Amino acid sequence: MCLATVYIEDDGQREQVMQDVAWIKPANGGLQLTTLLGESRLFQAQIESIDLMNSLIVLKRVTIDSPEGVPGDQKDKPV
Repeated sequence: MCLATVYIEDDGQREQVMQDVAWIKPANGGLQLTTLLGESRLFQAQIESIDLMNSLIVLKRVTIDSPEGVPGDQKDKPV
C-alpha cells in the first residue's frame, strides 16, 4: 500500500500537514487530499514534487483571489 506524507513548502521551510494520504484530486482551484480513513482537507496549493520511493509529497501554496480573502487550507465541509 502506498500512502503519503504531505508537506507545504513556504519560503524554503516545509511543514507537515497530513499523513496517510491516499487520494489527491483537483478541486476548487486547489487540491483536495483525503486520507485512507476519510479525513479530507482542501489546500490552495499546487504540487511541487512527488517522491514515490519515500512516500513524500511537497505542495507549494498558491495565492488566489477568493470571496473570503483567505487563501490557504481549510477543512472540507460536508455537502
